[in-house]
Amino acid sequence: MKTSIPTPTDQQLLAGLPDFIAVGGLLKATPTEADGCRFLYFQASNEDLDHQNEVVLQQALGESAAYFLRHGNIDLSHYTILGPKSGLANFMDYEIGKPVAVKMDGAGTFVKAQLYQGDSPMAQNANRVWASLTRQTPPCRWYPSVGGAVLSKSVQTDPATGAKVAVIDRVRWNNVALDRCPVNKTIPEVSAAPVGVFAKSLNGFVLQTAAVLPDGLPYNAYREQVARALLAGTLAAQDVAAFAERQWGLSAELAGQFSRRFLTDLRNRRNLT
Repeated sequence: MKTSIPTPTDQQLLAGLPDFIAVGGLLKATPTEADGCRFLYFQASNEDLDHQNEVVLQQALGESAAYFLRHGNIDLSHYTILGPKSGLANFMDYEIGKPVAVKMDGAGTFVKAQLYQGDSPMAQNANRVWASLTRQTPPCRWYPSVGGAVLSKSVQTDPATGAKVAVIDRVRWNNVALDRCPVNKTIPEVSAAPVGVFAKSLNGFVLQTAAVLPDGLPYNAYREQVARALLAGTLAAQDVAAFAERQWGLSAELAGQFSRRFLTDLRNRRNLT
């Protein structure tokens, strides 16, 4: 005799939602610096169910974006938020940066964050994260996690399955943590650079799918930058490898691979802009 599984009530679904959210993931890219500053670019969240079986509506994050930009921080494992409650010593040392831009793109939330630099305990932790992305092969895997207080929740119907799901629809977003364990299974993993989600480098954030070089380096976005430099006459074809090595911190080997692939595309007259 088969035993039917009872359908949870709305109250049970809502009770399963926490008072503190943690959702997210970083886009894979190559770390770069701009004007001496170090930036991370990442997709903070989407509306898929995460490991905690909750959905955070992007509208909720969008409505709290101004608060996040003014009062939020970037830290490790939410320690600056959870530290006071857990008795963690020097919990503010785990703050490693601050948000500088937030963009909403469809059902996704994208963030640009600046890492601290210097000799302070905060900067030392930021230096370790940056080094793990730029000074080792393969780079370390980090995943972001959006954190904030849950202000309102509701039960809605998933249009794809018809099932009821618990939804977080108002938050006070004040934190993004870098962590080693992903929460949302559908968001790509870590790194840092004005590519992918933030490609079209100087003009904003544009989601695109990029082919990659070895080690997951995003090729298309870098190819567009080089193509524009060639068209503008500020870069010669024979200097592409040196440019890639100097501008993006690629190893000589990877810069050479990039240059050869780019020049092959150029000879084949593929769309470079």
